[in-house]
Amino acid sequence: MNEQSLKKYFKFFCILEFISCILLFCIAMPVKYGVDPETPLMFPIGLFHGVAFMGYVLFAFLVKKYYKWDWEEMAFVLMFAFVPFMTILVHKKVNKFDRENAV
Repeated sequence: MNEQSLKKYFKFFCILEFISCILLFCIAMPVKYGVDPETPLMFPIGLFHGVAFMGYVLFAFLVKKYYKWDWEEMAFVLMFAFVPFMTILVHKKVNKFDRENAV
């Protein structure tokens, strides 16, 4: 896979992880804990969130060398995966990097 494809997929998973967090925290969990504990919403949204999370982490490792992240920056990128809604900040960071280094 070339550099541009990796960057494109990483940005895609940044947004996907952000959207899955919104669905999980703003729709599925309130329904489960407020309305119906046996709601069928949890499985598909939870699965979607899990796939988005794994894709984000996988592509973070794959694009590390292209963005020239040291291990400290990489640790922050990975920690942001565990804090709800923070992957959008990583998306902004990589977009800014790409704009500054565009030829």
